[in-house]
Amino acid sequence: MAEAEPGMLESFNTLFIAPFASHQWSSRVGRSHWVELEGWQDSMAGPLSAIAERGGCEYVYPRDDWYFAPVSDPASLRARLREWHWGLAVGVERFAPATADEATDLEFMRSVVIRMRELIEQACAVEQVRWESTRQAEQGAEAAGGS
Repeated sequence: MAEAEPGMLESFNTLFIAPFASHQWSSRVGRSHWVELEGWQDSMAGPLSAIAERGGCEYVYPRDDWYFAPVSDPASLRARLREWHWGLAVGVERFAPATADEATDLEFMRSVVIRMRELIEQACAVEQVRWESTRQAEQGAEAAGGS
């Protein structure tokens, strides 16, 4: 199985856990807006945490639910994660700061969204390697069994 890149789990925790658990929001309104966007974050968190922790998220492919029905390979996983990321980014941009503290919170939210996109790309590259490695191993086993 592929392995997560060093620092990936730390990045995941910084982006998905810390904004709720330890970030010092400048305004109550900014934090409240971030919490309202939690559904988008939760959708991305499952596959990204699996990849960050274990180097893969093979559990998504056989699922036939709202989250993963359109996901059949790493390319479609990347597309689904980007779709959820886009929803989060749009939600962040809907925040209209009325104070300097709220503007500070908006900048924080934007920075997290940018780094989440980077994590998506990094994680999908790891998943692609895992996927290809698994396919090669399966093909090798089939060839060896058919001899």
